[in-house]
Amino acid sequence: MRKLVALILAVLVSLSALHIGSVGASDIKYASVTGISLPLGGSAQLGPYTVKFTDASLDWSSVYLTIEGPDGKMSDVLKVGGSLAYPSTDPDKMLLNVSVLWIKSDSKSVLITISSPLTKLYSSKAIPVGTEFSLPTGFPPIKIKLQSASDTDATFTVTMPYGTTYTLEIPKGQSRSVSYKLDDTHTYVNYLSIEVVNTTKNSGAVINLYVPRVASTTLKITAPGEETSPTVTPVVETTILYNDIIYVGERLPVKYNGTTYYFKLLSVIPDMARVEVYTLNKTIATYTLDAGDVPKAIPGTPFLVAISKTQPDYKRAILKVYGPIDAEVTPILRSAKVVANITAVPKKVLLGQDIVLSIGVENLGRGDAYQLNVAAPIPNGFQLVSMTKSWQIKNLPAFTKLPMLVYVLRPTKVGKFDIGKVLVTYYDDQSLETGKMKTIYSAPLTDIEVYAIPKLSLNALAYNGTWSNYVTAKVNSTVTLALTVQASKGNPTYEFIQNATLVLTYPKALKGQTVLNLGTIKAGEVKTVKVPLQVLGENLSLVKATLRYLDPLGNAHEVNFGTVATVNSIPPEVIVKEVKVWPKPEELPAYINQTLAKMDNATPIAEQILTVASAYVPQKKESNPWKPLAIIFILVTLVLAGVTYNYWRELEALKEKVLRKKQRRPGGLPKKDEEEAEIELL
Repeated sequence: MRKLVALILAVLVSLSALHIGSVGASDIKYASVTGISLPLGGSAQLGPYTVKFTDASLDWSSVYLTIEGPDGKMSDVLKVGGSLAYPSTDPDKMLLNVSVLWIKSDSKSVLITISSPLTKLYSSKAIPVGTEFSLPTGFPPIKIKLQSASDTDATFTVTMPYGTTYTLEIPKGQSRSVSYKLDDTHTYVNYLSIEVVNTTKNSGAVINLYVPRVASTTLKITAPGEETSPTVTPVVETTILYNDIIYVGERLPVKYNGTTYYFKLLSVIPDMARVEVYTLNKTIATYTLDAGDVPKAIPGTPFLVAISKTQPDYKRAILKVYGPIDAEVTPILRSAKVVANITAVPKKVLLGQDIVLSIGVENLGRGDAYQLNVAAPIPNGFQLVSMTKSWQIKNLPAFTKLPMLVYVLRPTKVGKFDIGKVLVTYYDDQSLETGKMKTIYSAPLTDIEVYAIPKLSLNALAYNGTWSNYVTAKVNSTVTLALTVQASKGNPTYEFIQNATLVLTYPKALKGQTVLNLGTIKAGEVKTVKVPLQVLGENLSLVKATLRYLDPLGNAHEVNFGTVATVNSIPPEVIVKEVKVWPKPEELPAYINQTLAKMDNATPIAEQILTVASAYVPQKKESNPWKPLAIIFILVTLVLAGVTYNYWRELEALKEKVLRKKQRRPGGLPKKDEEEAEIELL
């Protein structure tokens, strides 16, 4: 039986000498220091924790072990294979687990293993190929470097502080670990574990990094009589003296009974932090504290210390210090570092459009900023559309951002503008001593460009001998159409249209180019294009025009000018219409005379004329009865003379006709009797 136990012991000792472990990602749960031999009354100290071999049963079948540390004392009677967890058996709270490997009655000693659960130091940390990094402050200065990466595995080198270098080739989804050499005999197995979450060829890897919760690398084995018991001063927990942020490297001074104690944050990882307590003369203790755990008593002092929260990204933690009510805490004065920036959307606008400006304010310092006043810039050429141009903020904690402060400006003229700088004034902890307000400016917002579309007009003239917007043309002829687009005066750099085209529409009787490219038209510029139009048929043809273009920002626009020219190819039609022409007053008597003379019976008309004319002839006082008769006689005479004249003309015409017939007779003897009869008839 003893040989079997000795063989098992030899295997365990040989395993403790291994420095590289290779297991699945979820199998590495503990880091262990094995093969620790303690004589009765001896102890093993790993960092702030001490394991004591206090007593043994009479038959040496069981031993009495005690664990002491910042979390108090725990003891238990254990047999071979038994274990004692500290300070709790809860895996989430356990710091150490001491197990008994062998009890040697002949040498009155015990062989134990001290284990500590692994905790995640880095989660999903991306490492490019060739990058080397070290563990945070408070841990051994172990260096890790990613040598190469493929799509299936990654190769790392791990260099220990004592010079030893290990090469780990880790497949994706698995982990490898290295051990830390504590002394010539003992090794902290699985002290550092690297799990490869993902890896990409020639690019890098994403890893999880694990270390033990008790990451101390100092192991001290003490024989009976070599250790001295420290003097413990009773802790007086009267009040909480400090419950606030402390950053890595900062120290909190607490004065009590003429002595100033300093609480310094050494390092911080997720849910854990290391705190050193010291005076100017000596270091009292260094503690590894779990976030949210019960306060730890500080030996030899009236204080307790705890960590309620850790923030590794900001290298800080919430420190709690308990002590006597008459202890004095000196506040840590920190500077705020306020920065501001201003952005605009969009940076190029058309005149009349709004610009939305966003102001960002952030505190990058370790101290809070108080009574902030943020003033927005409003340059000439812009008007404020929104109601707010300044903001007041009471407090801006360290490493925090304000929500975006937004205001709206509307440009009133074209050009290129600089909006300006944001002005921020504030106070911080240092201002409590100096009383001076701090002022900062953002970088200026520049290159805001405001454009406009000039007023556009279109003039069209057709040419077919003369220029007009209305022309006549014959079928199969050609008419020249000239179109002039004019932009109103302004700033040609910022007022223009681009990619301009005129689109013409014709009826079927006309044929010509329908799309005319004009390109860019700047303010004050005039562009004229001519297009020949072929007249194909008879029609009253209306030419319509539409201008399509892009504004300076590339937005499409369209202006419909309607009918710009008319081509009439319908031939003219001759229309005969009788139009009455009236004689002039001075021509009226002659006209009446001529008219009556041509009539066969002019008496009725003459009587009507006489009746009308008599109304306009003034009557004399002495009437002459012969005068109307004379007038009638004259009119009758004129009528008879006209009739006689017409009769004479017709008689003469008839004579001439008879004579012509007589002259054309081709031959034969004249018929004397017929001629004479005809003459007599006439």
